[in-house]
Amino acid sequence: MKSFSSLLCCLVLALSAAGCWVPELPDSTVFSCDSAEDCAADGVVCAPRTGQRGYCCTPTTEVCNGADDNCNGQPDDLPEASCYTGPEGTRDQGSCKAGKVACGANGSVVCSGEVVPAAAETCNGADDDCDGVTDEGFNLQTDIANCGRCGNFCNAVTQLCVDGACKTRGEKVCDDNLDDDGDGPLDCADSDCDNQTRVCKAGDAAKNCICVGRTIGEANCGDGIDNEPTPDGFIDCVEEECSGKSCGTGCVCSGYVKKETVCSDGLNNDGNEGTDCADPDCAGLSCGTGCLCQGGKAVETVCTDGLNNDGTEGIDCADSDCNGKECSVAGGCLCVGGTATETQCGDGLDNDGKGDPDCADADCNWKDFGDGTICAGGKRVEVLCSDGKDNDGNSGKLDCASGNADPNCVSGLCGAGCSLLNCAKKETTCNDRTDNDGDGLSDCADKTDCPAGTACTRTNGAAGTCQASGNCN
Repeated sequence: MKSFSSLLCCLVLALSAAGCWVPELPDSTVFSCDSAEDCAADGVVCAPRTGQRGYCCTPTTEVCNGADDNCNGQPDDLPEASCYTGPEGTRDQGSCKAGKVACGANGSVVCSGEVVPAAAETCNGADDDCDGVTDEGFNLQTDIANCGRCGNFCNAVTQLCVDGACKTRGEKVCDDNLDDDGDGPLDCADSDCDNQTRVCKAGDAAKNCICVGRTIGEANCGDGIDNEPTPDGFIDCVEEECSGKSCGTGCVCSGYVKKETVCSDGLNNDGNEGTDCADPDCAGLSCGTGCLCQGGKAVETVCTDGLNNDGTEGIDCADSDCNGKECSVAGGCLCVGGTATETQCGDGLDNDGKGDPDCADADCNWKDFGDGTICAGGKRVEVLCSDGKDNDGNSGKLDCASGNADPNCVSGLCGAGCSLLNCAKKETTCNDRTDNDGDGLSDCADKTDCPAGTACTRTNGAAGTCQASGNCN
C-alpha cells in the first residue's frame, strides 16, 4: 500500500496575518477519502476499505507483501495468470491441471490449485500419474483388492478373484501338503491356490514362492535367489511369474530384466547401467519436482521457482536447460543466454525480477509496440510522427505540431541507429548493413545520412569508408 501525504494547509485567522507551522508527516500516514478528488494529486486514487471510508493510495505493481499495492481494496491479489510446475508433457493430461499464480506464506509466489502427477497410480478410474494410461498395473481380472472394478475387495483368506469376480476358495492353505477341500488336487495343483503366496518348502519361514500355472513359482523377485523347491536355474526377473512385480525399492520386472522406476533417490535401484537419469530406464521419467530425465541426464524443466531442480549448473535461467523457457509463473519472462529476459514490455510489471518494469528494463530497448511507439531511452516514446495522433499518450502532444509537439518527434530516438529531428528520421549507424531509418536505403546507400567519408563495413566484414557512389570501399 502506498499512502498519500501532503502538506496541510494553514488556517488563515480572520484577525491575524500570522501563519501556522505544519509538521512533516510520515509516509505511512493514511488520509481518508470518498473519491480521488479528495486526494488532490495526480496518479493518486481513493482505494476502498471494508466498513470504512476509502484511503488515498498511489497504485503500484501488486507483489506478495500483505499490502494492497494496486489500490483495489484487495491485498496480494496478483494479476491472474496460469502456472504449472509438473514435468513437461503432463499438463492437462489425465488428472493433471494448471493452477493460478497466488501469494503464499512469507511473501512467496505459489501455484495455487494445480494438480501434478501422483508418485504412483491408484486404481480409481483416473490417470493419476498423467502418462496417458488409466489404472495401469492393476489386473481387474485377478486382483483381489480390485476385482472386476477398482475398490472391490475379495476376502483374502477365503476368496479368489477369478475373471473379475470374487470366488470362494476351497483350498484354504496352499503349502500344507493337504487336500483341504477334498476335491483331489492339493496346494498349488488346486486352482483355488492360483496366485496365492506360500512357503517354498517345508521349514521355510518366509513366503517367497507363489502358486502359478498349477505349480510353485518365484514370489520374491529381488533377492537374487532361486527360491523354487526344485531350482530351475533362473532367478528374480528372469522368471516369467515375476513380470510386472517389484524387484525391490524403485525397481520393477519388465521384459525379463530389472527396470529402474525411481529416478530421484541417488540409488542404482536395478543394480545395472547407472543411477537415476544415467540409467536408460529413466528416460522421460521424473527425477524430482521440476526435473526430467532426458539424454541420460537430469534436465531442469521448471525455471520459475528459484530452485536448482536438477542439481546441476545453476538455478532457473542460470541452467542452460532453461534457455528458451519461461522464467516467471506470471509470464512475460524468457530465459535467454543464461539470463532472465523481459519479453512483455507494456504490462507495467517487472517480469524478469531485475527491478525495472517495461521500457525501463534494457531488455525492452527498441521494442516496437506496433502502434507508433517504441521503447527508447528507458521509456515508451512516439516514433510515428506524421499521423496527427498522440500515440504515446503524453498529454496530447502531437507529432511536430507548433507549440504542442511531441518532444521525441522533435529530437529523439526512433530505434537502434536511428534518431528523429523535427519529425524526420535519420540513419545514425552506417556500418551495420541495416536500414535503420526505414527509408529503403542502408549505410552508404543512404547518401544523405551517411555521406562520403563516413565509416562503414565492407561486404567482407572489413572496415571501409563511404564513397560518393554510395558504396563502401
